[in-house]
Amino acid sequence: MFRPFYAILTVLALTAASTGLEAQDRAAYERADRIRTFDPELVGGRVWPVFLTDSIRFYYEASGNGPDWGTLYLVDPRRRTRRPMFDHVKLAATLSTLADTTVSPHRLPPRKLVDADRVMQFELRDRIIRCTLSTQACALADSAQLATHRRTTPPSWVSRSPDGEWDAFTWNHNVYIRPASLAANEPPLPPRRGKVPRLACDAFASPGEEWIADSLPLPSGAIALTTDGEPQYGYGLYRFGGSLAQYKSNRYRPENPGLSWSPDSRRLMVKRDDLRGLRIFPLYSTTSIVPIDHSYYYAVPGNSLIPRFDTYLIDVVERRAVRIQEPPAAVIGSYSSSKWGTDPNELFKLSSTRANKSVRASVVDVRTGIAKLIVIDSAKATSLGMGPDGGEVWGLIEGGNEILWFSERDGWGHLYRYRKDGTLINQVERGDYTVTDIIRVDDARRQIYFTAYGKADGNPYYAHLYRINFDGSGITHLTPEPGNHKLITVPKAPFFIDTYSTIESPPVTVVRAADGSIVMELARGETTELEKTGWTPSQVVTVKARDGQTDLWGIMHRPSNFDSTKRYPIIVNIYPGPQIGSVGAWDFKGPDARDGVRHARREYDRVWSVDGVGRSLAELGFIVIQIDAMGTTKRSKAFHDFYYGKMGDNGLPDHIAAVRQLAAQHPSIDTTRVGAWGHSGGSYSSAAALFKYPDFFKVGVSQSGDHDVRSYGWYWGERYQGPYVKTATGDNYENEANYRYAHQLRGKLLLMHGEMDCNVHPITTLRVVDALIKADREFDMYYVPDAGHQLPAFNIRMTWNYFTRHLAGVEPPDYRMLPMPTGR
Repeated sequence: MFRPFYAILTVLALTAASTGLEAQDRAAYERADRIRTFDPELVGGRVWPVFLTDSIRFYYEASGNGPDWGTLYLVDPRRRTRRPMFDHVKLAATLSTLADTTVSPHRLPPRKLVDADRVMQFELRDRIIRCTLSTQACALADSAQLATHRRTTPPSWVSRSPDGEWDAFTWNHNVYIRPASLAANEPPLPPRRGKVPRLACDAFASPGEEWIADSLPLPSGAIALTTDGEPQYGYGLYRFGGSLAQYKSNRYRPENPGLSWSPDSRRLMVKRDDLRGLRIFPLYSTTSIVPIDHSYYYAVPGNSLIPRFDTYLIDVVERRAVRIQEPPAAVIGSYSSSKWGTDPNELFKLSSTRANKSVRASVVDVRTGIAKLIVIDSAKATSLGMGPDGGEVWGLIEGGNEILWFSERDGWGHLYRYRKDGTLINQVERGDYTVTDIIRVDDARRQIYFTAYGKADGNPYYAHLYRINFDGSGITHLTPEPGNHKLITVPKAPFFIDTYSTIESPPVTVVRAADGSIVMELARGETTELEKTGWTPSQVVTVKARDGQTDLWGIMHRPSNFDSTKRYPIIVNIYPGPQIGSVGAWDFKGPDARDGVRHARREYDRVWSVDGVGRSLAELGFIVIQIDAMGTTKRSKAFHDFYYGKMGDNGLPDHIAAVRQLAAQHPSIDTTRVGAWGHSGGSYSSAAALFKYPDFFKVGVSQSGDHDVRSYGWYWGERYQGPYVKTATGDNYENEANYRYAHQLRGKLLLMHGEMDCNVHPITTLRVVDALIKADREFDMYYVPDAGHQLPAFNIRMTWNYFTRHLAGVEPPDYRMLPMPTGR
């Protein structure tokens, strides 16, 4: 039966004495937690370049655990040189003195190059310190330099024109510009006026503080470019999952102005978002004396109204706006990128219909807004993609005389070359592999550099770089090293920055020439410190799918003290796709803390993403596997579409087949003790595993799950389940909903959800709860106040405890989780 809950209610407070279970070794939890929280920066091997004004030279900050970590290196690929920009020990001492604080030579303050790349300017304790590279001399900025800094540093809430003359922003739902010179006198934004839980509306957000302001005055010197914006039909308005209060606030929006300048600084491109008539989903924070309403606009499959937008081009000289004349597109889940051609009067634009049933590229006359179709792809049975990793793979040749178009029309993702008038010139390349990205188009040599999955021998999930002539001849493999290669183009020179790694080996970053030869090595990761936590590498595994023929790939984690003579429970860590698989990125799988980055005050601020159920969970005495089942991406179109229209499949028969085959290969796997874990879409899968295959899966943990696609965003269900259709028995989504199968639960199931999750609304889990109660099935649950889509470390520990107690059959220790690293 259901155990009552409110807020965070632990229903698992059993003791070893009462259960008679053997106690888990606390040291195992400590090792697992050290792996979970290990700072990936200590591994090193990655480089995030900051390009100089010549767009050839760049500098980067060394990571890793060597004596040079934190050092700023200046690289000139033409001269094949790399040198430190400063004596960092002396620099840190100087900065410490000038700012009256302590600066580590390994962690320099936020900075940027100024004065034609001759001076590095640091911001520290509200002071501007300028250090000349040639002399290494540093000094506090004088009044003239401070004025220059204010004038050349745009406020966070504007989009500055390429020529530096204008700042564009949105205020009160309309678009404004003002002279950029006025930024020097801009007063600071008002202080925060309160604290509320910030809605965690994407998979990487976490609860925190949100800015509250009833209204802010129109900035001085502002010139209105539009006047017809409304609260629910405004310019640069929409942020997925934002609250009603955000939409109705009478202020400019520093977090997302939603504006894009043309290269000649003549025009602004802006979306006018239309939220009129949309459904409102209620959401309440319950940690105050009274609940706080955070309701938000949302749309689900079958809704006639979804968030949509028109795109406007605003001529800042003539103060005139024209709408691009194409059907309104959905805000989320539709393709909408654009590229400016060489002709300043032409804009090339990608767009798609609802559920991505068709995708088109058009050339837009920016003076009239008329869009002329170049190419369109349509799908009857499924949806279309523009790249296997969720990106939009297309490009321009000769500034727009031709375009490169990604299409899966022959069953694999390939590039096609079209003239601007819509004439197909040729299919550029072909074969049983999928293009992942266009890295560079060399018009002079008439060559294309692209990456692809599955073309190189070995693991089909490792992307490699290739070069090919426009006419399809002369294809050349440029990255012979095993591993997944991620490329950054040096903008104005024939070089690439290539970071590659395998599942087992840490990243290496090199500079490559156009012929693929390595010019220099920049960084090489190493695992010495990681291994001190008890970490050991994960293993790539291959099995056959349910059909006994199709190859599946995945990874397997084992504890560091693995004993081949023992039998271990196995946990399937599932993410069913369809936009990605259980493994996620096929890069080095080191610590469970993954260090994402974003461009911010420093060159790159760190963003943590942690699940705690990969290598760290294995340390508690489990074998954990992640298999990219049929229905996931990076392979053929047929492989990706395998269970289109049957999302409840979740790839589960493939995971079961994988467990059985791996058990035959590894006798240490105990197939009588199989668990399932998943987050979000994976939570949908892990609960379904317990409901639909109760004889196989015995214990499951389901976190933040979208258990009924009808309650999740239209952009997801309509793309992968298909357009909503009413039937004689309900609709074409009904049989895929988990609540229908909850009565079949026989194992142990833990459900978890955050009450402030506006990515996957709590209704999806609570409907499963309702079905379990009505079926008189016993289960466990944590409902977490003010938590968004990502749950706190408490829930990771509860996951560990649940599998330890119910799958391993031992009592977990009394343990408190370590904090995440905050940087060295």
